[in-house]
Amino acid sequence: MKNNILGGLVIFLVVVTCLLMLDDITNTNEEQSAYENVQVENVENQTDLAIVENEE
Repeated sequence: MKNNILGGLVIFLVVVTCLLMLDDITNTNEEQSAYENVQVENVENQTDLAIVENEE
């Protein structure tokens, strides 16, 4: 009984994943990027991963 429930859950998750992938593939008219303007700044000799401008 336990194997049947787990097998059904795995099959369900695989089907849902495939449907989501097909939906993403077929919707080519939507933009893939959520950002409109991205600014890139090159800084030499900086080892920080992120810069926090405003701290709360």
